Amino acid sequence: MMHVSAATGVAAIAEARAKKLPVYGETLHQYLIYTAEDYKRPNGQIFHTYPSLKSAEDQKALWDGATRGSIHCIATDELCCALKDKTIGRRIDDTTGGNSGVEPRLGVMYTEMVVRRGYTLSRYVDLVSSNAAKVMGLYPRKGAIAVGSDADITILDPTRRGKVTASELHETDYTPWEGHDIFAWPVMTMLRGKVMVENGQYLASPQHGRYLKRKIAADILNGPAL
Repeated sequence: MMHVSAATGVAAIAEARAKKLPVYGETLHQYLIYTAEDYKRPNGQIFHTYPSLKSAEDQKALWDGATRGSIHCIATDELCCALKDKTIGRRIDDTTGGNSGVEPRLGVMYTEMVVRRGYTLSRYVDLVSSNAAKVMGLYPRKGAIAVGSDADITILDPTRRGKVTASELHETDYTPWEGHDIFAWPVMTMLRGKVMVENGQYLASPQHGRYLKRKIAADILNGPAL
């Protein structure tokens, strides 16, 4: 169940899993950090994606779901557009969805999960990486550091302190996480053992991408395995 943003969605996933159905939940970090109240801020459209942001009660249900096993993945809805395009809309249904969410996701969620809410590192990795690879049939090639895996590794520096700023990102000219505290930040990203990003410098090119065939494991399909 993708882009779960409401308490009713969390409850529906929990109900299905109680019936031993192979149902898994994914939410976005903007739903975990922002609510519909943020639409009222200047340029409040920057926080928007589809489905829309909900209430503080819905947000609490998402965090509870991540703790209790109804939310298994924290991903992002990636759509990089300029601030002028993002803020053209005047209503929820005419505002461009998506956010420049990939680059700050790991640092922001480390701060929110590990530092502020006491998640273990292994649980953090499950929610931002491993579980998605399992659900999508890419594990253990992706989502694991092990013999035979692809050596896709992101190294976070937990001594890094500061704030998220659009000027240090590479996707577009704004970020909805502007000013958000960071207590760790990626300093190196490797793809199949080759350095793609190091200290903010992008070293990759389109030809580094590779099509991957997937096969979802039987235990994922047969019941609530995660």
